[in-house]
Amino acid sequence: MCEMACSLEKEGECNRTYSRIKVAKFNEGLDVPTVCLQCEEPICEDKCPVKAIARDANGALVIDHEKCIGCKTCIAMCPFGAVWFNPRAKKVIKCDLCNGDPACVKFCQPKAIELVSKDRAEAIEKEIRAKRILQSLEKRSIPKAKRSII
Repeated sequence: MCEMACSLEKEGECNRTYSRIKVAKFNEGLDVPTVCLQCEEPICEDKCPVKAIARDANGALVIDHEKCIGCKTCIAMCPFGAVWFNPRAKKVIKCDLCNGDPACVKFCQPKAIELVSKDRAEAIEKEIRAKRILQSLEKRSIPKAKRSII
């Protein structure tokens, strides 16, 4: 659903090829979305030979398709694999956060994706790590009195 919402929003048609979010499907129903993480120090922006990638007023990294020459350097440089090539336009595409109201988030029925601030994302990550540590301690049968986490 999120891929179709994205391609419809950005290209006017439902076609995974033109989506700025990609969902990899693994065994046992595990679906993992890949989308631009809007890096603080984006390698894609730094390595673009024509400086076609820059932050917009909302803080999102966007591609200026007037400048983009379709060289795919940003695709090669993205450590998360979150930049793709649009074969019709012969330009690269990536998530630009839809001006702060991402179509993929609005149409995600299971609410599996959301747009959050950097601080909120870091808090969620810390909570997940803490839960994993506690699960590990429980598996090892470590008494609660000795489970202090710094």
